[in-house]
Amino acid sequence: MSFIELDRDEYLCSVKKIGDFDTLKFSKHSLDWWDEFYSWKKFPPIALSIDGINKAYIFYSVSKDSRYLTIHNLFTPKAYRHEGFAYNLLSELFKIKSGIGIERFKMYCVSSSMDFYSSLGLKYWGVNSLNQYYCDFKMPNYNISEITQIVKDSSINELTDLEYNEVYKKLIDNGLDFDTKQKGIYNDVVKGLGKNYMFEIFEKRHLDITKL
Repeated sequence: MSFIELDRDEYLCSVKKIGDFDTLKFSKHSLDWWDEFYSWKKFPPIALSIDGINKAYIFYSVSKDSRYLTIHNLFTPKAYRHEGFAYNLLSELFKIKSGIGIERFKMYCVSSSMDFYSSLGLKYWGVNSLNQYYCDFKMPNYNISEITQIVKDSSINELTDLEYNEVYKKLIDNGLDFDTKQKGIYNDVVKGLGKNYMFEIFEKRHLDITKL
């Protein structure tokens, strides 16, 4: 097992071999997103490779002030799922980015990946207009095994008022503008998450801020 950085051409060549349509579509979305908003040279995606075959991919960035690690997209082609590849790849990213001064990590998680991310013990603040579920926690000191405890120890007051308001702007609609299909998926996700879906608590913090 090895972890390799991919430039744009290497990534494109690799994902062309993906056999299932849904993952291929998601890989194209990741390509377009990186072309438009991020740097392939500064933040090349990382692939988990075994015997020259890329089994999973992750796209991430680090904020300009180096405070945040943002995990944008993590995916495994259907043929390679349920073998721990995504977990190992995410674990490697936390391993190489921990201990270098990054204070927090955040994720934008699609509904189809919620079971995987929730297995790490994550909680979510809300959903944005792209049907992505947002979470934001302290960075592990060493590796991914710390995340469950980090989430348990987390406080809704860890961020500044300004930071909360910036996040709230992205989550304020909380699914209100979804179409019927999206709304059904949203309702199922929220029901499954139960107390781990924290929009009401998150919104209350925002309202408390605006009263000041």
